[in-house]
Amino acid sequence: MPCRSARWVWAGRIVFALVVAGLVVYLAVVGLDRADKLASSIGVVVALLALGAPYLLPSPGSEPDRAEDTGNARASAGGLATTGTQTADGNRPAQVTRTGDATADGPGSVANSGIQRGPRR
Repeated sequence: MPCRSARWVWAGRIVFALVVAGLVVYLAVVGLDRADKLASSIGVVVALLALGAPYLLPSPGSEPDRAEDTGNARASAGGLATTGTQTADGNRPAQVTRTGDATADGPGSVANSGIQRGPRR
C-alpha cells in the first residue's frame, strides 16, 4: 500500500505543479508544431513499451506460496487442520517443505500436511 501521509501528498502536488509549469514553458519556447511531433514520437515509444512490458517484466504472482518447518496441527469434531499451505487459487504455484504432523479425529475432520487447494471450509 502506498504511503499517503500529508507530507507525501503535498510533495506529489508540488511535483505535479512543476511538471505542468515546465510543460507550459516548453510549449511556449519550441512552439506547438515541434511539440506535437515530439509528443507523437514519445507516444509511439511508450505504446511499444506498454505492449512489451508483460513479456519483459516478471508477473507479480510468479513467486509460490511457501510453507516450511510447520508445527503439529490437530482437528477434531469436524474441524480442519493444515500444517502446509491452503490456497483458494488452484493455478498459483505453492511449495511446502518439512511440514509437521496433521491429525484428524472425529467425523468430518480433515487433516492436511501438504497443499490444500480450493475454497476454505
